[in-house]
Amino acid sequence: MRYKSTNEHNNKLSITIYNDDFGLVKEERLLVSQEACEEIQYLDVAKKIETDSIIVAGIPVLELNYDYDLVSKAKLLEKYLDKTIYVFDKETKEKLSIRLLSVSDGIIGERTDTKEIVINPEGELVLPSLPEGLIAKPALLWKVPKSSLDQQINVSYLTKGISWDANYVLNLQESGFQLTGWVAINNQSGVAFENAELKLIAGEVNRVEEIKLLEPDYHYKEGIVYSESEPAFEEKSFADHHMYTLNRPVTIKDEQEKQINFLNVADGAYRKFYEVNRYSEKPYIKVEIENSKENNLEIPLPKGKVKVYQADSDGLLEFVGEDSIPHTAKKQPISLNLGKAFDILCDSLEKDRYDEEGIEYIEYEYQIHNQKDEAAPVKIDHRIHERSWKMVESSHEYEKMDSSTINFHLDVEADGSAVITFKYAVDRNVYVKRKTT
Repeated sequence: MRYKSTNEHNNKLSITIYNDDFGLVKEERLLVSQEACEEIQYLDVAKKIETDSIIVAGIPVLELNYDYDLVSKAKLLEKYLDKTIYVFDKETKEKLSIRLLSVSDGIIGERTDTKEIVINPEGELVLPSLPEGLIAKPALLWKVPKSSLDQQINVSYLTKGISWDANYVLNLQESGFQLTGWVAINNQSGVAFENAELKLIAGEVNRVEEIKLLEPDYHYKEGIVYSESEPAFEEKSFADHHMYTLNRPVTIKDEQEKQINFLNVADGAYRKFYEVNRYSEKPYIKVEIENSKENNLEIPLPKGKVKVYQADSDGLLEFVGEDSIPHTAKKQPISLNLGKAFDILCDSLEKDRYDEEGIEYIEYEYQIHNQKDEAAPVKIDHRIHERSWKMVESSHEYEKMDSSTINFHLDVEADGSAVITFKYAVDRNVYVKRKTT
């Protein structure tokens, strides 16, 4: 006897979704049958299940098959080649009996009464019962020791086609910011998850890459569904990654994108400045946020896009740019590039380069022109490619970030300009000594 188990038998369903388009499904089902069973048809599994990932606990499985030969018109007709089918005429209410000869280029049949050949007969095709092997939806078929059933089983498997990403909305205000974070779940796995416990894993989990031919995507989104605005996730560290657990069951339909709020931060402080380097003509507009308790944060942030808004002179929010952030650990700052400034010009040039007794001197100059009606904080990020350098003189204070980077920070007054010059020396004798040794 074959026993059929569906999601109606679920006592518990949970899914853990990873960033890289896959998820781990875990189910607890109760199997009850007074009759002895030797096969279990485990239904309502994802179409994109990874069959080499299935774990079954609670019943011994002798053999496991994945049946996905689903019902379709073409497959049905192929199953009835050289068999008798019927063509029903709705007007005359007559049923014509034919032997099906071919379905490759239309329908070709032989009338069972006159033996005449008919091509694409008009009417409604009527077929006998569903042929062996065809099923209405994918199923796992297990062969088990023959016995009655009265036990709970635990089944888990990986499936492709389900993923999540974080996205953020940042509202810049005069005295601070508001940051809202959303989780976007996209389910294209081929199955719905009803009232499931949900966990999300943020981090890079190593997977063996499979090389496959690209297939056309015939999926269409049912629509984006937004949850309530109160954050509902609990964050914990897990196995060198971060895990976010939703504090309530959730239903994720197949071919649906669902948005769930997970972060609301208000009254945080930010720093806005303009960054230039030796190749800049227009400075980059930069926003930096400290990920600290003092700034109402100090939380790990999953990678995702950040859309930034700011109120205009009418008090209406306008979009001012977007950037993406990587997985960001707590206490690690958030840095965003919002585009290039319109009213600030910059120019850099190597003013001089000369050699004295093996010491090479290099002089640089930056010119910043601020045409805004307010002062502009500017950061100059200058890279020095030469080795063994030493600063000789500088018009402004600077900060040495590493062995090849120096930063200048200055405020350029409204409708004003600033000139920054510096000279450093490179000892070429060091290179000669290294070559000789």
